[in-house]
Amino acid sequence: MAELTFIGAAGTVTGSKHLVSTDGKHFFVDCGLFQGPREIETLNQAALPVAPSQLDAVVITHGHLDHVGYLPKLVRDGYPGPIYCTPPTADVIEIVLEDAAHLQHNMHERGFNRERCHGLAPFFTEGDVHATLRQLKPVGLESDFVVCGATLRYHDAGHIIGAAYVEMECESKLTIFSGDVGRYGSALLNDPAPLHAADTVICEATYGNRLHPPDSLEVLHTTLLAAIERGGPILIPTFALERAQDLLVAIGRLQDAEPQIAELPVHLDSPMAIKVDAVFARHPEAYKALPDRHGVPFGCRNVTLDVSGEQSTAIDDLRSPAIVIAASGMATGGRILAHLHRHISDPAATIIFPGYQVHGTLGRLIIDGMSPVRIFGDQLVVRAAIVHLPGFSAHADQSELLRWLEPLRSKGVRAYLVHAEPGSAAALAALLNERGFTASAAERGTTVAL
Repeated sequence: MAELTFIGAAGTVTGSKHLVSTDGKHFFVDCGLFQGPREIETLNQAALPVAPSQLDAVVITHGHLDHVGYLPKLVRDGYPGPIYCTPPTADVIEIVLEDAAHLQHNMHERGFNRERCHGLAPFFTEGDVHATLRQLKPVGLESDFVVCGATLRYHDAGHIIGAAYVEMECESKLTIFSGDVGRYGSALLNDPAPLHAADTVICEATYGNRLHPPDSLEVLHTTLLAAIERGGPILIPTFALERAQDLLVAIGRLQDAEPQIAELPVHLDSPMAIKVDAVFARHPEAYKALPDRHGVPFGCRNVTLDVSGEQSTAIDDLRSPAIVIAASGMATGGRILAHLHRHISDPAATIIFPGYQVHGTLGRLIIDGMSPVRIFGDQLVVRAAIVHLPGFSAHADQSELLRWLEPLRSKGVRAYLVHAEPGSAAALAALLNERGFTASAAERGTTVAL
């Protein structure tokens, strides 16, 4: 009998790591890092229930760090086998892990690891990353592959480029691992591929108790106009992977409709986001075709790609409103910290947080109203206008998760909810139980039969 043990993302949003065991063989679905406050990050140090050398495979749903960030340590500790992923995800993994290794090294060297909100202590090296990349084994969507006697297939999850949910048939039972489920009606990505059947679903519930605003583009429109009126810089802490590209698409659409926004300079101050742009160029089959605007990136005009550190520093000398898109999305590191350090106490500035902010991160503390906040060791009073735009999340909200799961309604499907704070998981579980599922929040360290 196949069994599933919840190692991570059970009771927490991050740390995705699900152990499947069958006939004495073992493989992970996802292998991510815990992120957030120190008490969550320390979970990365816990011993695995199966030694890395005894694992037979790893199956990755997509390239976010909380789904792939443990891979270099796993390989360093002796894991010798294949790491399955889709072709775009293989490219994304290289970018994400190399960036994370570089960031952790730099932050450790400069002492920021002592600051609660400023990211992980060094967890792996660039050498560990390079060893990990040699073990990637790309598999296309809608193609069967066999792992430990189980037949697996990737389907488009619509979350970020290359993201897929996993369908696993083992011993005549069908299990779905959602990874992260994306939005319906995205301007950039395809809708999540429909479900048809399952005995068990391991489903994300990040937004299990919330609905996204009905028109995030209009909210961004009014926010940018107010920021222009305020007269200062417009800082957008942004995930370099997908969120930056979604924002460029959205700003491009607003440029077509609003002359004041059309005149704004736009700075993409993220070498990592620029690399992700190249992944889109290499995999046009993985996203929707965009309107042709004569080669401008994602339909957004007036964009400056700031690659060097000198270019990034020069942004802070701008005298008129300009949009600055910079990582990281939760302000846990990256170039955005320097911009926040410079402008968070400026009442003319606007800081826009698009999407979910994990508990304990600097981004979450800011949107929750903390002031002062600590950046680079300095206590800074928050005087800038703070705007949270949850509608730009790449995660399906409660209604979209229910829509995705609807084909399984009233079929007695078991659902274990992961990637969620307890309230989100409990809310979605209650709604699913009303619809004929047997649903509950997954508990870290527990094992269930599949």
